[in-house]
Amino acid sequence: MIQPTLWKPDLPQALERLGAFWEREIVDRPCISIKAPKIPGANVSPFLNTREYHGDKAALVRHWTDPETICRERVEEMSQTFFGGEALPAVFQNYGTSGHCNYFGAQPEYGRDTIWFNPILPDTAPEGFRYQPERLRPHLEIAQRLVDEAEGRYFVGMPDSCGTLDAICHLCGTENVLMDLADDPDQVLEAIKIVNAGWKDSCQKFYDISREDCGGTVHAWMDLWAPGKLMQMQCDLSVMLSPAMYAQVVMPELEEQCAWLDYPVYHFDGAEQIRHLDMILSLPGLKAIQWTNVAGQPSPVHYLDTLQRIQKAGVGLIVMTPPEDLPKLLDSLSARGLYIHTEAESQQEAERLIAYTAAHFKA
Repeated sequence: MIQPTLWKPDLPQALERLGAFWEREIVDRPCISIKAPKIPGANVSPFLNTREYHGDKAALVRHWTDPETICRERVEEMSQTFFGGEALPAVFQNYGTSGHCNYFGAQPEYGRDTIWFNPILPDTAPEGFRYQPERLRPHLEIAQRLVDEAEGRYFVGMPDSCGTLDAICHLCGTENVLMDLADDPDQVLEAIKIVNAGWKDSCQKFYDISREDCGGTVHAWMDLWAPGKLMQMQCDLSVMLSPAMYAQVVMPELEEQCAWLDYPVYHFDGAEQIRHLDMILSLPGLKAIQWTNVAGQPSPVHYLDTLQRIQKAGVGLIVMTPPEDLPKLLDSLSARGLYIHTEAESQQEAERLIAYTAAHFKA
């Protein structure tokens, strides 16, 4: 296992805390991740691209697809980042959210900060879904290049292949999927089985490339490490689904993924998913739920009852939160199985927040 301590000299202690997190144990404080710029104003977000292309479409495509460009840009970003607490020097392989749709023929449309997919199928009829391993090869080549270039400086995280029903929405269009869910949910279930099989095959190939250097798996934007197969699960479409439809269509997808993963984490994106929470918590083997602070919704301290429900169910809790929420969260939640992600504008501010966490957590 590579120990990328060039940019994170306290990595051994961070990995010890992350290992304890999965067991809902505490080493010396709850896990906390804070990235901060070493140079004022430098970009430290894996989701933000501050480069200007001035109409140079080829340069934009290289940003997303060229192994050499990806290596150079990610190394530049990590070299100017302070990785505080359990924040990890790790490359986020971003081929689009629910990016395993790429391997079923989805055509990516590249923006400066994100990748979009336009529908290519009229409906969810199973015969339209064909796994195309040849479309996976360029991404595996990027993964291998990143591993080869790491030289002990960084981890290579898994790609954002999350949410099979969400991937089907990329392929068919959300409106068409919703219509098929109303008219023929069994057809959608068959499509999910086909795409889930491609998800497992592609994830295994990515995992095989990076697992030796990672000593397991790294999830880059959640700053997670685990000694086995770790991925996020999600169903962002579920904000438009009833609990009955979620139970019928989404739960089989999640149950299959949970059974395949060693460390499954559910990405909880929006308070609208609270109505599905009891079902999510019932998933066998679920290790953690990650709560995103969604734009336009109140911050996590406004959902303490829900966060406490997650902890009482014996499931780990990863909370994306603004720094002003830190005191209330530490006072209201157990540190066991708690992982806080927040932000700072400088290394000094990040260190202050980490020290505060160490002094004020509740076991």
